[in-house]
Amino acid sequence: MSDAELLDRFRRSPTPRELLPLYQRYAARIYGWCLRYLGTPQRAEDAGAEVFPILLAKLPEHEVGNFGSWLQTLVRNHCLMQLRREQRDPLALTGADDGLMQLAEFQHPLDNATDDDTRPLHRCMKELGDAQRRCIHLFYLAEGHSYQSIAANLNLSVGQVRSHLQNGRRNLKRCLEAQAADAPETDSPRVN
Repeated sequence: MSDAELLDRFRRSPTPRELLPLYQRYAARIYGWCLRYLGTPQRAEDAGAEVFPILLAKLPEHEVGNFGSWLQTLVRNHCLMQLRREQRDPLALTGADDGLMQLAEFQHPLDNATDDDTRPLHRCMKELGDAQRRCIHLFYLAEGHSYQSIAANLNLSVGQVRSHLQNGRRNLKRCLEAQAADAPETDSPRVN
């Protein structure tokens, strides 16, 4: 059976039993992709096993035209999220804003947030426009979201997603810098 036929069977009955033949067909490739990102056979095997329940949950939510390509993106994002968790730096942003935020722990900005919330990142996230906030959340905080999956989830183009991410990072950086400048000074000595 082709990938499309196996996907169709799974869509009609989204059970682990119906997903298994498709997963087994790609198991060696999943392992190889994980090995490329994670570097050791043990970690690659563990991550490859974690992909099955992720597929079970995410596949019914997405319209997949080319399963192999979609799966590779999902595996890559899963491995990158694992690496981010291991570094305990889930908001480390790459690209033009390297080093923008380096936090040991992070909760979603809307969790337990109040209007008088004193946590700078939470306040700054609430100040972002809805599209920027949602793109930042899906790309940096939710597992396994690529530009393409965010675009599909939010009915945006990939270019719009990139723009919202870039502008959101810039706006967060400005907001955090402004809050740091407004923060009361401590008695600790300054180093110039």
